[in-house]
Amino acid sequence: MRIELICSGTELLTGKLNTNAGYIGGKLYDIGLELSAVIDVSDRKSEFEAELKRALDRSDIIITNGGLGPTFDDITVETAAQCLGVELYRDESVLDDIKTFFQKRKIKSFTKNNEKQANILKTAVVLRNKNGTAPGQMIHFQHKDSQKKLRKTLFLLPGPPREMRPMFDEFVEPFLKSYTSVIKKNEIIHTAGLGESFVEDLIKPVIDNATFGNNNVEFGILAHSAVIDIKYSVSGLDEIAIDQTMGNIRYEIENLLKENIFGYGKDTLSSVIGGLLKEKKKTLCLAESCTGGLIAKKITDAAGSSAYFNGSIISYSNFLKMKILGVKKETLDTFGAVSSQTAYEMAKGALEISNSDIALSVTGIAGPGGAAKEKPLGLVYIGIASKKSVETYEYNFIGNREEIRERAANTAMNLLRLAIL
Repeated sequence: MRIELICSGTELLTGKLNTNAGYIGGKLYDIGLELSAVIDVSDRKSEFEAELKRALDRSDIIITNGGLGPTFDDITVETAAQCLGVELYRDESVLDDIKTFFQKRKIKSFTKNNEKQANILKTAVVLRNKNGTAPGQMIHFQHKDSQKKLRKTLFLLPGPPREMRPMFDEFVEPFLKSYTSVIKKNEIIHTAGLGESFVEDLIKPVIDNATFGNNNVEFGILAHSAVIDIKYSVSGLDEIAIDQTMGNIRYEIENLLKENIFGYGKDTLSSVIGGLLKEKKKTLCLAESCTGGLIAKKITDAAGSSAYFNGSIISYSNFLKMKILGVKKETLDTFGAVSSQTAYEMAKGALEISNSDIALSVTGIAGPGGAAKEKPLGLVYIGIASKKSVETYEYNFIGNREEIRERAANTAMNLLRLAIL
């Protein structure tokens, strides 16, 4: 079965990241299906119409994303009606939903243009939008192909992710599940502290053993900034056998990677660190320089972080390093702001002024300027202080400014995780 996704929006062709395609592709993968094609197309009617016609010819399930708004460049519904040769009608219950959405939020900008969103393809099923004004639509149609008439399905979904994702989960995913009897289970193992190629070498025997003569087991390795994800899936008709294979793979990988594994599935470094801190009844303070509050942002992304996170000092200047954290002037003059000695005193100072159980410091050169022969771009020092000791670590990261900061933050958080353990 061929499933195709058409995402309309000129902004997708001018640099905006298409997160909806990744979300839909991932959801299909989880139920044992896959996208055959993803097409990004502009809001020009002629171009969207051409792509939709091609999709109607070659695919069994077509999902469009975007173009359901009230403005002149929202042409998805009208174009779909034209391509399918069906009429549009004004659905009064949908119109009532749109008006109620405006009234509940005390929005006074309802216009005649908004009524356009109540135009529905004749014979289509309306997919209610609980998070916006544009309803989705699902229509089954007969398409002639080489003397045969094939039953196909077209979904029209809104573009904003906060509207599209719940609608896909509620209506589209259950429908697509009916097309597969295969059971497919997936696992993601998150690791840190090892390079991508090193992880691959370590787990290669596991991959070879699991996939030898078995097309139902798939592996993938995804590298992020200082974080490596191992993905694997097992499919088949026997759920007990699938669970056994999944368990064996996980057991073997755990034995190989040990403490380099920090979590599974939806775990993040920040959520895992938060769980450890709560479990051990410890509190944390940060002292950030080159990361500029990025680690604090990640830590507070985890709900409930106020239970263990005391705060962060973004001591970007030498003045604040001395004034707030107590870094000695002689240290800065002798070794510089980017040094193990400064990272040491930053961590120690953060621990003392916050009365925390553990403190983490980061100082480095993220670029693009500030580098020298003896202190190159990407040089980063990380300090971890507890009431018993202070340890520092030196790293040389590669990449642009954003990548260096991200790698520094994730590496520092992994060192923090290990220190808590």
